[in-house]
Amino acid sequence: MTIHGVQSKLPEVVGYVVGESRPYQATVISFRPLMLGEYLYLEYYGYNVLALVQSSVTGSPVINESILDPRDVERLIKYVRSGERVFYHRGIIKILGYIDESGKFSIPPVPPPPGTEVLKAPQTFLNRVFSSKDDGWIRIGVLLRNPDVEVRVNVNKIVSRHLAILAMTGMGKSNLVALLSKRIAGIGGTTIIFDYHGEYRSMNVRDVKMNIITPKINPLAMNLDEIARILNIRPNASRQRMVLMECIEKIRSGVTKGSNNDDFLSQLKRCIQSKVASSGTPAQKVLESIVIQENALRKLLDDTTPDVIDRIELGSINVVDLSELHIAQADAVVAHWLSRILESRKIALWSNGQKGLPTPVIAVLEEAHVFIPSDSITATKNSAQSIAREGRKFGVGLVIVSQRPRGLDPTILSQIGNLAVLRIVHPEDQMFIARHCEPITQDIVEELPGLNVGEAILLGEWVKAPAVVKIDLVKEKVVGMDLDAVDIWKKLSTNLDISKNRGKLLRTKIS
Repeated sequence: MTIHGVQSKLPEVVGYVVGESRPYQATVISFRPLMLGEYLYLEYYGYNVLALVQSSVTGSPVINESILDPRDVERLIKYVRSGERVFYHRGIIKILGYIDESGKFSIPPVPPPPGTEVLKAPQTFLNRVFSSKDDGWIRIGVLLRNPDVEVRVNVNKIVSRHLAILAMTGMGKSNLVALLSKRIAGIGGTTIIFDYHGEYRSMNVRDVKMNIITPKINPLAMNLDEIARILNIRPNASRQRMVLMECIEKIRSGVTKGSNNDDFLSQLKRCIQSKVASSGTPAQKVLESIVIQENALRKLLDDTTPDVIDRIELGSINVVDLSELHIAQADAVVAHWLSRILESRKIALWSNGQKGLPTPVIAVLEEAHVFIPSDSITATKNSAQSIAREGRKFGVGLVIVSQRPRGLDPTILSQIGNLAVLRIVHPEDQMFIARHCEPITQDIVEELPGLNVGEAILLGEWVKAPAVVKIDLVKEKVVGMDLDAVDIWKKLSTNLDISKNRGKLLRTKIS
């Protein structure tokens, strides 16, 4: 058998197309049970077509639901002649498409006729579809039902069309983030991970530079909204914001510095105090917010800290550690970073690389439902919407990671062109994904509860065809994996027993 000029062994005949079919779907009666996520191959009307099993049923015209007594089933089984089949295997296959002469993957314009032979997809054909060796394609794992076939994804499409990684807790989201960052750094790319839970700071990847960044920001580079959020001043507290804005403008103009040469926070405090008499309650509330949070604010705001862009190491995995910040502070930090990254990439393009951030970057937003929620306004949401809308033109890719898809802003999610969906059971999450993510369909959504840890469905432009994949494990990432609580308890119990026994021995010697 020859496929695109490549000679391959005669593949297994799985079954035949029956009944009515469509250009994108057909029913198959098979000789064996079909596995969900299995790839099949058909030839008809000159097209070499790849298909994916999306549902599988085993039934029997004889042993069916009309039988009410299990003894009747027992008798039927005994009287069936050896080798005689009393059951059938039927599956619905999704026709993914064929590779044309230009290498593009397209759905054929005609459906397969009844009686079309359905074959197990040859490895040579699967390699052609999923294992591109072109520049910019990186390995992410292997096909779940064909582990000899490597799955590679197009990094350029992550930058230009963005990516959403969606799954329940503990299904492998952070492992996938670590893997992508590792592979991208391996080809000289730059990722910036906003690490809300401190999962990546201890990751030590061989031959890849890790740059752990404390979330300190120079307040003189921040706008009013970012500073107000750090101080927990609500967006609708207009009078408090007016007091804050007046003091920030005075600090930037040098009016408040005087001979004390104090830092930004000290000057801000002094300026707000001076306004308590004239502005009353609004100034007092701003001052109270500063005093209550002063220790935390001094860890976050630093006049001597370089611009965030200058702290990015190109060709590395950059991790912004947000684990010690409360949500309002983390929101302000992420919003500031995203705005500066996009602004700096614009400057780089407009100046032909003479200024700004000289290379494309990929920003990874962990716990995205916290920062870009569907039901509230955050500073990050505005910055993320700008990147989702225009980042592709300036080389800024956005990766959003969440275990609660229904909590994500639908406007941002609808602009994400690539998906990695791991196991999701909650029906509302499944329906939200199907409704707001362009490359996903209902039949694929129904497969999600059947995925195991580390298994994912990849959709969108970063793959040539939908791929059901076993994701490679990043062994260097240990934080974030499930703890073995029983083992920890056993060790603690053993240590306690040893301590007690030592205490008894010590008391015996003393007495």
